[in-house]
Amino acid sequence: MAVALLDTNVLFASASARDEYHDRGREIVRAVDHGDLPETIVTNYIVAEVLNLTGERLGPETGNEMLDRLIEGAHFEVVHAPQSDFNAAQALYRRYSGLSFVDATLVAYMQRENIEYLYSFDDDFDEIDDVTRLETATSPFN
Repeated sequence: MAVALLDTNVLFASASARDEYHDRGREIVRAVDHGDLPETIVTNYIVAEVLNLTGERLGPETGNEMLDRLIEGAHFEVVHAPQSDFNAAQALYRRYSGLSFVDATLVAYMQRENIEYLYSFDDDFDEIDDVTRLETATSPFN
């Protein structure tokens, strides 16, 4: 099955009109919603991060809308990353100074599941050999 992961910054940008990546973020999220992009995985770490950020910066109503979109969206799959990803993320976090711990958990999940593609505006992921970062609403599987 063709899948990709989604980073916090894409989701947040889609909701924040002031974000420099708002238009691209909105295009990516809409394309996922409409089934024009691969099935998109959002880990529990990303859900927590984006809801905290969205609720704090854009208000609780926008945070609730984000939660609804992730839970109800037919093409978003929310997954709980296992303890093994947390454990693997520790080494990744220590090795790559540009990665946040949440970013490291994404990489650990992708490596374990053998997933190559990540929608993200964070170029720190470019350091990781087996991660291909996507910044536009294009499918790598077409």
